[in-house]
Formats: sequence, structure tokens, C-alpha cells
Amino acid sequence: MKKIVLSIALLLVSGITTAQDYHQLLKEFLKQNQEQHFSRSGLSDFTVDNEDYSESMKASVLKLQQTLHGIPVFNGVATALIKEGKVSYFADNFVREMRTVTSPAPVLEVESAFQKALKIKQISDHNPFEILLFHEKTSSLQHPVKYRLTYFLENQELKLGYEFHFHEQQSSNYWNMIVDANTGTLLHEQNLTLSCNFHDHNQNITEKITANKKENKSNVFKSADQAAYRVFPIPIESPNFGNRFLVANPWFADASPQGWHSVGNTVFTITRGNNVYAYEDQNAKDIPGFSPDGGSARVFDFPLNLDQPPNNNLSASVTQLFYSINKSHDIFYRLGFTETARNFQNNNFGKGGLGNDEVLAESQDLSDQNNSTFYTPPEGTNPRMQMFLWSSQLIQRLFYNQPVSAAVRQPVSRPAAFGTALTSTGITGDVAIAPVLDACSPVASGILAGKIGLAERGNCNFTEKVKNIQNAGAVAAVIYNAASSTDLVNMGGTDSSITIPSILIEHSEGEFIKNTISSGQNVNITLKEDPGNIKWVDGSFDNGIMIHEYGHGITNRLTGNGYSCLNKNISKEQMGEGWSDFFALMLTNQPDAAASVPRSIGSFAVSQNADGIGIRPAKYSPDFSINNYTYGKTNGMEFMDEGKMVPDVHSIGFVWATILWDLHWKFVEKYGYSADVMADNKNGSTRVLQTVLDALKLQECNPNFISGRDAVIAADIASTNGENRCMIWETFARRGVGAKASAGLKADINDQTEDFSVPSECENTALLSETELKLYPNPAGERYYIRFPLSMFGKVFIEIYDAAGRRVQSEERLVVQMQQEFSTGQLTKGLYYLKIKANGKEKTLKLLVAR
Repeated sequence: MKKIVLSIALLLVSGITTAQDYHQLLKEFLKQNQEQHFSRSGLSDFTVDNEDYSESMKASVLKLQQTLHGIPVFNGVATALIKEGKVSYFADNFVREMRTVTSPAPVLEVESAFQKALKIKQISDHNPFEILLFHEKTSSLQHPVKYRLTYFLENQELKLGYEFHFHEQQSSNYWNMIVDANTGTLLHEQNLTLSCNFHDHNQNITEKITANKKENKSNVFKSADQAAYRVFPIPIESPNFGNRFLVANPWFADASPQGWHSVGNTVFTITRGNNVYAYEDQNAKDIPGFSPDGGSARVFDFPLNLDQPPNNNLSASVTQLFYSINKSHDIFYRLGFTETARNFQNNNFGKGGLGNDEVLAESQDLSDQNNSTFYTPPEGTNPRMQMFLWSSQLIQRLFYNQPVSAAVRQPVSRPAAFGTALTSTGITGDVAIAPVLDACSPVASGILAGKIGLAERGNCNFTEKVKNIQNAGAVAAVIYNAASSTDLVNMGGTDSSITIPSILIEHSEGEFIKNTISSGQNVNITLKEDPGNIKWVDGSFDNGIMIHEYGHGITNRLTGNGYSCLNKNISKEQMGEGWSDFFALMLTNQPDAAASVPRSIGSFAVSQNADGIGIRPAKYSPDFSINNYTYGKTNGMEFMDEGKMVPDVHSIGFVWATILWDLHWKFVEKYGYSADVMADNKNGSTRVLQTVLDALKLQECNPNFISGRDAVIAADIASTNGENRCMIWETFARRGVGAKASAGLKADINDQTEDFSVPSECENTALLSETELKLYPNPAGERYYIRFPLSMFGKVFIEIYDAAGRRVQSEERLVVQMQQEFSTGQLTKGLYYLKIKANGKEKTLKLLVAR
């Protein structure tokens, strides 16, 4: 597939008002653009799949579906922006070349093809199951199988297939599969469930429902839709950041005309309404369980004691989840995630879209832990959010037996997300230091036989270290932080071949063990975990994580065809986790926030304080001394999962969100700050959030950092005529996504090339003034200093020329602090010129060396 993005107006056609008019306009557009040739005439056929008028861009966003013989081509989708009767932006993934195409008449019946898919994936039989057409509605909240015929490109051949969407019973998986309609072979599979799983104990949670459960009630009456909820209201991120309040009627009438508890003429007194149906799923049956009842006045005011087991706070938990999803729905509605943008509502009030797809939200789902998920099926089918319990992981798991004097030590640790889970009995053994301290190289078989291997963190991933230690015969592994590592991070990764347990301890504890062994003493330890020592945290009270999950639904519905265009297997730079983090940060901004105050995600869920690092590699901050991630670091962000390398979407997304967070503060510099993004649409916080939402509507199916950046710029051009274009370029260039950056192949996460330059039209605006860049003292003696502005943090190139114009010295430096020291040791007395380049900015300063 070839991707084409245009920012030109080829046609001027006034009065475009109907889908037929749009179709003709776009046919002419494709015909006149000579670069967009098709190998066969039929490949240029398409339908206008969706039309969404954007108030912010004052234009219509059209989603096009490529067809052949009237059958859709899978992921052959395009986005066109129609503004003032012309095509002002176009991005597509149409199939342009193919050798052969199979007949449009299927050989297999749809039921037979579906059964073949189940057999291939070894999924238990879905009998009895209901098979419906793609957008056919059902009144049931159960999970039907939905299908359509589609053409799928494989080896330059368009093959006819059945595309199925279905929920795998007794799991979180929601599958998008394509089965060859003639042979029954599996052509494509994608799990639409996005997971934020960062670690896993593989424990059983024995606590089950003991609360007094009421029957779910619905009453048909027309009383005023008043309601109140005692919750941590947005923008309070979690209990770490504030207290609960009783908020009354917190909806926006334009987004939720009947409030939050009505579906048509039916008004509910439980946590159910037009936008979301929230309930518990402690029995992990994936069907609606208990929902708290607010009575006829709908007052959801329930006690909360976070020191008690989560089950004791069940009503408060479900209420919080119901409130937060509804509030997010209303906020993003005003930003353009409306009915015609394929949002999540049961009743669309005649405003377009299909409806029938409110969010099914499950609190305290015990089918998993330390996780949260969201799956986004095509419009017209209910998405589902699962909020699980998170464990307090910083507990003692390492107990000293020898030397006896060490028994008083109580080191905390984190367990691995892979391998065998520790038990209350535990595993005991002598500790042996890995022959290669970082354990990143294979170790001779048997050299650690019967031992508990000790290795230092760094230089390779956790699974590689533990696998090497296991292969050397060890019965368990202890990894300790490197000196430069300040936090005990989650030991993430997946490798089913690892069968030993492992933990991560602090640097000081690892050095104690290593030094004790090096002094000739034996260190014998027991690794164990007592479930009774674990405190479980309810993820439903973490608004940041909830917004993150809801954000997955937004990005999937706005991109391309609305469900399959953020596929990590097609574009390994898939940035979904980044947009979700950005949304969470933006909706939980506090009134006293500033660019200098770093932010984290998920600190409450992982039992950290408000200033904890959370669940990302670093905090979000424009300050390179806190977060120095650039585009180039996405190279190699992958890990081994069940025998194959898969992209590390959370780390990749973290880099994307870092850029967007930088962009927020640049907009704030220009337009001002607001913690409440609904206060007005003039402040920088609301403006940047709107721009990012608009870009999601414009970007191609399966974008990468480069096309994602281009969509942000295109959104700004559409809404402001490019007033912020150069500011956006400078921000992206500062993190390596500059004018000459390259994403390489979509299927490769190891070929990205970063670049810190801006386009020529932005170079003048990027020039620095003397007041921004300071060199002192001048004249200089043995050393001098340069004070760099924040906008120049990152890679800086410095060339020094003498008075005759000869280059006498050059240096590349990573600037992460404002004041940088330089030596004059290699310079003789005299006048020099320093040419400084960074992030597309350039300035020449004079330096007088007087020694």
C-alpha cells in the first residue's frame, strides 16, 4: 500500500452538500492527481463511508472505503478534508497495485468459515452463537459474531475473505479475523483489545463478592433527570491528588441531552445510561453484574475506605467509573468526538452515526490483575472497558538466612511479569554472582546450578537476563538496580520459556549481597511472597488510567475506518498508547501546573505517592534532564513475546506522548494555561487538545511518527491557516521528528532516522536572539559557559572558527541543563566565532579568549 498526503487544493467546486456530490468531487481529485495512479481502473472505486463536520476546522472530514466489485478492500481507506468546496487535505492507504483478484462469489458458507477460524486459533466453540452482518443491530448485551465480505491483499493478490469480529468467551480478547472465503485459511488476525498490563503476579485473587447486591432496576418515567455522585471529580487524577466531592448534574447538555441515566424513554436509577453501563465483574463472566442504585433521586453517595479490601468499596468504585467515563464522553464531545465521529452512545438523537454502542464498563474485574483494557469494535457494536485490581508491589520478598546478621534487613522488591510466581513457601538457595554481571551474554550451562543468580540491571531487557541465568542452571534470579537507576520499575516482558521466579531489588541491596559474597561470606536467601501482605488497589479510582483506556476508543474510532487502523503488526510505530497518556495528562492538569513540574501516569494504581514515577520509563517533562527521550530511541523498542519480536507499544507511545506534552507547554507559552480544558477554547491547553483531536481525524490508516506529525500540522493549517505551524515543527524537531526525519518501513521498528531540523519556511522564525543564548564570561580565561534556553535542549552542534574563518574545533553535545561549561584549553589567545545549531535554530556568538 502506498501512502499519499497532500495539502493542495486541486478543485474548486461550490455547493457540495450530498454524498453523491462528494463522491464526484473526489473521483475528479483522484483522476487529476497524476501521482496517484492505479494499476487497474476498478481499484479507484470507493464509497463515502462516513461524513463528519468539524466545527474547529470548519470543514467536512470524509472517510472513504476502497471497493472492488462493490466489496470493501480491507484497510483500503482514505481521509479527505473538504473545505470551502475543495479538497484541502487527502491521506490514503488505497491498494494501487495487484496481480490477480479472486472471484467475488465465496465458496464457503459464513458459518463454516467462522468454525475454521475458531479451529485455527484453537478457540473453544462459540455455540450457540449469533452471526450478524457488520452493522446489524442487536438488542442484547451479549456478544454476537459480526461479519462482512472483504478483499484482503496478500502477495499482490486480492483474496476474497470473510471478516469476523467476535469476543472470545472467558477472556479479554476481541478478535478481528479474516478467513479466506474459498479455502478457509486464516489471512489476518488482530486482537482489538488494547492492554495496559505492566506486570503480572499470576496469582489467584480469592476475595469474591460478599456485598449486598441489588437487582438492576429500570423505570419508565419522565421525571427530571437529576443526579449526584460522590467521586474524585476530573481533573483530580486519583486519591493521591485530592479528595472526593458530591457533584450534582455534572453533564453537558449538548453532549448528553437527557443526562447520564436515560436511554430513550427509559430512565435508570443504577449506573447505566446512554453513554455507559457500569457494573462489577468479580466473577469474570463478562456479563453485567452488580450496579449501585442511587434511588429515585439518583444520589450515588457511598462510603469509601481505601484501607479496606476493594470489595468493601464496590458501590463507590462502580460510581467512580460511571462518572469518569461519562465526563470524558462529554468533554471529548465538545472537542469533536460526536455522533458523526463514531462516538460511543446508545441513542444518537438523530444526529447521525449508528448508535447502539455505549461503553460496557467493568469495575473490579477479577479475570486479570495489574492491568486495564479497552476494545473498540466497529461502530454500532459495544466497546468494553475492564478495570482490574492492582497489587502493592513494594513489599519484602527477599529474606536472609545467612549471614545471620543480615536477617534484620527488610529489602523491598518488585516481581517479574514473566516466569513462575513466588509462593508463600518460597524457594531457598545460596546466591551466586553471574559471571557476566549484567547477564546480557550467555552463561555456561551449569555454572549456576542450584543457585539463585544475582545480576545487575542494564544493557538488555529483563527477560534476556533471567533467561541467561536460568540456562546456567539457577533456580531463581535476583536483579538489582544499576547505580544510575533511582526507581524500582516493573519487570516487564514476555517469554513463556522462562520457568524460574525473579525479582528486582534496589541498587544498595544488590551491592550489599555482591560485596558480602566477594568478602568470602556465603549469602543464603529465601524468595517468597505472602499474599496476605499484598494490598490491592482498585484501578477504577485512578482517573488517569480510566481516561487512558477511554482514549484508546477515541483514537481507534477517529482514525481511518474506526476500528482496525491502529494495528501494531502493520505499523510498529503505532502511537495509541501515547495519545491515551496525553489525554490522561490533559484532563487531569491541576490549577498550579507548570512546564517545570514533571507528570507521571498511574502512580496510585502502582501504590506510589503523588510524586512517583508511575508506569512509564520517565516522567513527562520538556526538561531533558528529566526526560531525554527522542525519536531515535524508538529504534529497538521491541521484546520477545511467545517466540516472536513484537513492538513495545507502551514505550513507543511514551515517546509520542512526550512530544505532545512538550507541544502543550509551547501552546501555553503562546496562548496561556487552563487546567479546565472546557473553560474556553482560546487558551493554549484547549487549543492543543483540539488540534490533536483534529489530527486524529485527518491522519492515515496505520500512521507512524512522521505521518502523525504531518496530520497535526495539517490540522493547524485547517483551523488557523497555519498560525502555529512553525511552533509545531520546532517542537517535533526538538525531539528528533524534524523535516528530514524518516520512519523507514512500517513493519520495522529498527530503521527510524531522527532529525532536528525544521523546514526552510520556519528557519527565520527559529533564529535565536542574543537574549536567549548567553555566553559568559567574555573575555574568557580557562573556561567559559553557555546558557541554553529550554527550546535548545537536546542535541547541540558547536563549531568554533578563528578570526581568519578557519574551523578549529567542533563538538556535538546533548544539552539537558541550561548552563554548560566549556574549556578553552585547545584555543590560543584571540577572537573566535562560535556557530551553534540546535533544533533547527542557529546563532553565531563571539568569544574572546584572554589568558
